[in-house]
Amino acid sequence: MHPQKRNIHKMTTWSCFLFLALAWSFIIIAIAFEKHDNHLAIIHVISALPNNSEPIRIQCISPRTDTHLGEYTLYVSDDYQNVTHKSLHYSEALWERWFASWHAFQPRRDVSHGTVYWLVKHNGFFLS
Repeated sequence: MHPQKRNIHKMTTWSCFLFLALAWSFIIIAIAFEKHDNHLAIIHVISALPNNSEPIRIQCISPRTDTHLGEYTLYVSDDYQNVTHKSLHYSEALWERWFASWHAFQPRRDVSHGTVYWLVKHNGFFLS
């Protein structure tokens, strides 16, 4: 075999090996990220306010994506739901003359939960 052809063959083999090693590394990294991001949380805010009371207005903000998730009006027994990444989420509520703000999802507290329930009553917000 000609020496120059032999070197080309070695380089081609080495290039294939390097390409396969890099491709495998990217696949492993993609799987790791997918497993990490695959864990979504569902946040529920349920209105258990007294019958015939004014609706409560809530809004949630995700600092991770710097996204305002909208403002919602909840009537008695309504259930606001938001599917989100397991990262910090702030929520605010306004009911009649009362205002509240809280962490609807807090990673240290809620990371092991797939669903977080908040019950809104006349005397406060309750996490289950």
